[in-house]
Amino acid sequence: MTVQDKNQRVKISLDLSPELYETLKNVAQQLDGDMAEVLLKGIVLMLIAVEAKQNRKHLWITDENQTPETEIVGI
Repeated sequence: MTVQDKNQRVKISLDLSPELYETLKNVAQQLDGDMAEVLLKGIVLMLIAVEAKQNRKHLWITDENQTPETEIVGI
């Protein structure tokens, strides 16, 4: 894949509920980014979770001491 290929974009259309649209917009504001960035990061997180599950690993949220607090399940 060339650099030019990586910079190309494909436009898609999504039908979102008003609540999901507001959530997407709010997360984008919190990240100082745009909605496309939020969707991209969400997809990357899903890829990580799916790969972990396929490798019989688990995804956790930890505290500042790396103590597991919440396991991400259902993916």
